[in-house]
Amino acid sequence: MKTLFTLLLLLPLSIFARENPFQPTNAYEEEQARMIELNEMDENYAIEFQAEQHYINEVYEKMNNPAEEKKAEKKEPKKPALTKEEVKKLIEKAKKETEKKTKEIVKKAVDEKPKEIEQVVYVKPRLDVTYEKEILPFVKVEYDNDKIDIHSDYKVSKKLTLPGKKKIILDYTANKNFYTVREKLESTNFLKVAVGNHKKDGYFRIVVELAQLPENYEVSYNDNRVTIVRLYE
Repeated sequence: MKTLFTLLLLLPLSIFARENPFQPTNAYEEEQARMIELNEMDENYAIEFQAEQHYINEVYEKMNNPAEEKKAEKKEPKKPALTKEEVKKLIEKAKKETEKKTKEIVKKAVDEKPKEIEQVVYVKPRLDVTYEKEILPFVKVEYDNDKIDIHSDYKVSKKLTLPGKKKIILDYTANKNFYTVREKLESTNFLKVAVGNHKKDGYFRIVVELAQLPENYEVSYNDNRVTIVRLYE
């Protein structure tokens, strides 16, 4: 009897299940919950993907525009406005620097001012004065503007003149050892005297530099003295 009663209770339930197949079951509810969870995961992944993509885009832009990045990094905050005292100090500092630079410019201009040309005054030799000069211990000259006497312990062995040269050459026989000596004379007709050594050849040479060619002078010999006189027409 109990068995029959149980069968009668189960029969309507089976019929109801077949007649309403859309009635949700436990399996259906579990599947629906799983789908909702997957949708939430997809939404979270989409948000994370967008954030990651935005970061990648920023890095790419910085790599392509490094100048803009540096400019942004170097951008300094605006300085506060200067006070009246600070402005006054800056003005005073600028004035001092300007005065200093002005003084330096003026000093430089003064230093670079061209020096006055020094005038060289040529003093003519006095014509009425006689000069004496020892060229070497064995050679002495005595001269004025028109005449020169050459004194030596040795005798003249040769007198020479060169064509077109304003010189008179005198060779003295002697075996002397010395360095060449040159002397400038205070005369308008006799300019210089030079004494050179020719020890190997057994003589020394005296060269008198003239203002004119040798034919304008007269040469004479007297013992150990040679006299050269300027000739005038």
